[in-house]
Amino acid sequence: MKKSWLWALLINVAFAQASIYVMRPMITYRAIENGASGFEIGLIASIYALLPLIVAVPMGRWVGRLGEIPLLIAGSVSFIALGIAFAFLNDVIALAIATAVAGVAHLANVAASQAMVASRSPAPLQDQNFGYFSFSTSLGHTFGPIIGGFIAGSSGVLPESSTSAFVFAAILAALSLIPFLLYRGLHEVKSKAEREAAGSIKARAVMSRPGIKPAIWTSLSVAATNDVLVVILPLVGTEYGISPVVIGVILSIRSGAAMISRFFLGKSTARFGSARVMNYSILISAVLLFISVYATSALALGTAMALIGFLLGMGQPLTMSIVSKKTPIEERAMAISIRLFGNRFGQFLVPLGAGALAAPFGSGAVFAGLSALITSAGIVSITKLNKDN
Repeated sequence: MKKSWLWALLINVAFAQASIYVMRPMITYRAIENGASGFEIGLIASIYALLPLIVAVPMGRWVGRLGEIPLLIAGSVSFIALGIAFAFLNDVIALAIATAVAGVAHLANVAASQAMVASRSPAPLQDQNFGYFSFSTSLGHTFGPIIGGFIAGSSGVLPESSTSAFVFAAILAALSLIPFLLYRGLHEVKSKAEREAAGSIKARAVMSRPGIKPAIWTSLSVAATNDVLVVILPLVGTEYGISPVVIGVILSIRSGAAMISRFFLGKSTARFGSARVMNYSILISAVLLFISVYATSALALGTAMALIGFLLGMGQPLTMSIVSKKTPIEERAMAISIRLFGNRFGQFLVPLGAGALAAPFGSGAVFAGLSALITSAGIVSITKLNKDN
């Protein structure tokens, strides 16, 4: 089948992302169970991005030199091991260390999968294929937390058994390996010489290209906001008396809304233009994030997260597409990794700020901070990114 690589990648990504998105909220709950404060939870969320921050640029060289397939397999196998490990961890420091490893495993999967879409998709299909890729990501984000939440059960505002959810995450990661067995199209298409050339690309050269820096800031802001929402909503639930099962549903609704917007991204940008879709989606989501400060019920919070998920769901694939379009094919693995470096930098700093806000002012204040961050991304997108994107 001509596009079997795309189908195989979408299946792998859906299961792998479902696995990590089962684990991440449960890490927060496991930390709460072990007496972690709001600041410590923010610190753990930041540590998730710290180690990947260090290896993000080298990861681009590894993807370029080794090819995408080995990194995809390594990420899936790591998720299996981590799901099993988290099931037995009951110490905040141990949770933080394992969370850092999970961040690197996630980076390997994301860098390799995005590089595959960027290098194998023709220019006219970049928006569409990145939309499908992000749709698959959202599919995992949608069903992972809700099924994981039901498997964990509820005991008041904490899970009855987060261990069961972690084991479920390991099973999902194992399923993500199936495409490597079923699809012959999922093989390396670059020659050894091409991989060597891609592995020697310098980050400085890629960063000098017009539009790359604004795209990275926009991507950083959107990615950090989505990341903080995943780890802060369990804390919001404990403050407002919302059960873990309901929080899992809300997280899934948010991702489901993003999934819808991403599936139709190609048609949306074809009709309205990439720049207009990105700018309006980001600025409207900033307003809704600020309003979310006052969403203290499950219904209000779920509604706000659905709308925000729909709007922010467009930003990530569009920045992927912009970065890909602005770089020649041999630089795309490095460009994707630089973009992911920016994402991880934001995912390291923003949760720290979120934790600092949550400690004295409550978790609801985090929404106001995220609103300010997304507003800055909207301003950068409008003023700096080229209108032809």
